[in-house]
Amino acid sequence: MKNTTYLLALAICSLLNINDSHGQTSMVYSIGIAPQQSPGGHYIFVNRNTPREEFTFDLAQVKASYFLGAGVRHDLNPFFFMAEAQYNKREYVYDIQYTYPEFVRTEDVQQYAETMHVINVPLTLGVDLGAVEVTSGLLPQFVVSHNSQLENIEGYSEDLNIMRFGWHSGVAAKVANFRFGLNYQMDFNNYADHMSIHGESLALSGNSNRIVGLISCKF
Repeated sequence: MKNTTYLLALAICSLLNINDSHGQTSMVYSIGIAPQQSPGGHYIFVNRNTPREEFTFDLAQVKASYFLGAGVRHDLNPFFFMAEAQYNKREYVYDIQYTYPEFVRTEDVQQYAETMHVINVPLTLGVDLGAVEVTSGLLPQFVVSHNSQLENIEGYSEDLNIMRFGWHSGVAAKVANFRFGLNYQMDFNNYADHMSIHGESLALSGNSNRIVGLISCKF
């Protein structure tokens, strides 16, 4: 990961130095929304060695989240580099179903919410194709605040790294100084991989990801 970050930074510096006199730097502001998701279907059994405390754990819902960002963009036509800081609030809802000693799932579902306040710092390389722009880049993320109702479960613990990484790519249509686009973001971590019960990881299969509808403008 360190090598990847170093190479990306080196490429960015190189682009900014090439023909800089013909480049143009602009401020960029953006707003966006990621629709609600219901991933489901990846439940795991927890506490299997203690049947009376056994339960299934699943991600029931990823609530809709909003993005608000500002940054700078440097154009070296047809390419450009962009760096932003985007605030994003993420909310996850987990299902827990306790089982009987016979390992039959019950109908009694308990839900626990987890909230993260995150600052995304997308580092973007893009190409201007005329009517549309195509982008891709590294997605460092900083968790500035975190709260989980799972703390109420006996044996719960967490090891949340406040700095996480991911990747993003997207496409946007141009209308004057505005951009209307879709951006796919994928984290390098799995859902719930920072949580455990009695030392047993609650990590679920599948990387945390989202599709974000974005509107941005540059000045």
